[in-house]
Amino acid sequence: MRTETDESQDPTAATLRRRVAATLDREFPDLSRGTRVVQRVNAETGLVTLSFGCGCSDGVSPDTERAIEATLVTDLDAVTGITTDSGCGCGSTDTSTDDAGPTAPF
Repeated sequence: MRTETDESQDPTAATLRRRVAATLDREFPDLSRGTRVVQRVNAETGLVTLSFGCGCSDGVSPDTERAIEATLVTDLDAVTGITTDSGCGCGSTDTSTDDAGPTAPF
């Protein structure tokens, strides 16, 4: 049993990937500036994995992630849910306004 669909072998998954990207571009145009990637699409289960830019440089908020999921599940019958990866792993959560910059290990 395959657990992940190989899109090169499954035209349904490739089509769904294009539909997801088009919906995101239309409904969330600010995310189309290179910060959003449709990583995986499983046409059998309807699960989509999205990746967003680092939280310290144009990541998305949890509210935006919930809005994206609601939009995709509502607009695309084939999508049953999403998972997201919203960071680069740098660990930066510094939101201070001093000029020293983030304290993450770069």
